Amino acid sequence: MDAIKCLKTRRSVRRYKKEALGMKDLKDILECAILAPSADNRQPWEFFVVRDRERLTRLGEICTYGKHIKDAACCIIVTGDESRSKRIVEDCSAATENILLAAHALGYGTCWVAGWNKGYESEVMELINAKEVNPNLRLLSLVPVGVREGAEATRTARSFEEAVHFL
Repeated sequence: MDAIKCLKTRRSVRRYKKEALGMKDLKDILECAILAPSADNRQPWEFFVVRDRERLTRLGEICTYGKHIKDAACCIIVTGDESRSKRIVEDCSAATENILLAAHALGYGTCWVAGWNKGYESEVMELINAKEVNPNLRLLSLVPVGVREGAEATRTARSFEEAVHFL
């Protein structure tokens, strides 16, 4: 898919078909996340891919605005290592956006679920055993990925004139 078309047509998807995500596609999506820009090229991200149905269901219960996670083929959890960078919010947000766009370009639906400074951070991190991998990790976002079910969602955006200011 053309990059401009990808950017203009991506939508948040909260309904998924019960279809698996191919490992090649999943790897492509994650490689795009790893290639995101980061401050001083610190690359502080670590990604946890949840495919286990019980954990997906639990994530859907834990996350305030992530009930739909339970129906996705998988959920990519984006974490940042605070010992690698002071800019994990910016860096991991760029990686999250790359996940959203790569998945869309491959024909999958996604939805950015906030994780930074949310009351459920410790519960999510415990569920995925993140602190055992690296005790310096913080939760940034959760991205359910799957095949969209139903019609494409409509999207409203602020007008160009309202959002852009030429000086």
